Amino acid sequence: MSLSEQSPPSPIPAPPSLEVYLLGLVEFDDVQRLQRRLVYDLGERPGAALILCEHPPTISVGRSGSRAHIRADDDELKSMGVPIRWVNRGGGCVLHLPGQLAGYLTLSLPALGLDLKRYVDGLHQVLIDVMPEFDLNGSTRPDDSGVYLGPCRVATVGVAVGRWIAYHGFTLNVGTYLEPFRLIDEPSTMPGTNPIRPTSMEAWRQRPTPMPKVRESVIRHVEATFGLERNHVYTAHPLIRRKVRSDVFASSYQ
Repeated sequence: MSLSEQSPPSPIPAPPSLEVYLLGLVEFDDVQRLQRRLVYDLGERPGAALILCEHPPTISVGRSGSRAHIRADDDELKSMGVPIRWVNRGGGCVLHLPGQLAGYLTLSLPALGLDLKRYVDGLHQVLIDVMPEFDLNGSTRPDDSGVYLGPCRVATVGVAVGRWIAYHGFTLNVGTYLEPFRLIDEPSTMPGTNPIRPTSMEAWRQRPTPMPKVRESVIRHVEATFGLERNHVYTAHPLIRRKVRSDVFASSYQ
């Protein structure tokens, strides 16, 4: 066969696309609606979507959580403007606050050749890989999900899967005001250990940690870990309202 008769080389398939939503401070319920929409959309096409945002104070309770892990009673939570939301992700009680980066990664596990364990391990790896860029050293525990700085947890990981599409994701305490964490008391699953203590990147490194730089680092490591390529970056969505309720902690983060 002459050179002119040879078949051209097959094109290298492009990495699956990643659509990123940078939404700022938004209500927890609005993001849950957007997440459901993204799960529906990904059932019709390949690719992945990453929501990065912050929430006003909200407690979400996953499948391993319990009302017994929330110290405040209903009247106290109501007076502080802190609602409880029961969700179908893994993990326990999570307190969402401004200064905490909430990441919701929605993707098809089969399309990326992942099973649930490799996906969850990948989320942990993303968070661990972010830490050295801010002079921090993150680690995991064999029996507790999340990422730790020393004995304290700086990030939670909890996911859900429907029709083999994974959603929910993680929270990362960047410059979070830590005093409100007294509202929850999450036990460790490791025998003989104390309840989980929270920390933040800023508290651990004792200097400011710019949220935009953390977001940019998270996006890069999501792309690298899961073999994705950024396609579009959005700063709004029709399902997201811009008015955010006030709460008793508002003066602490305004």
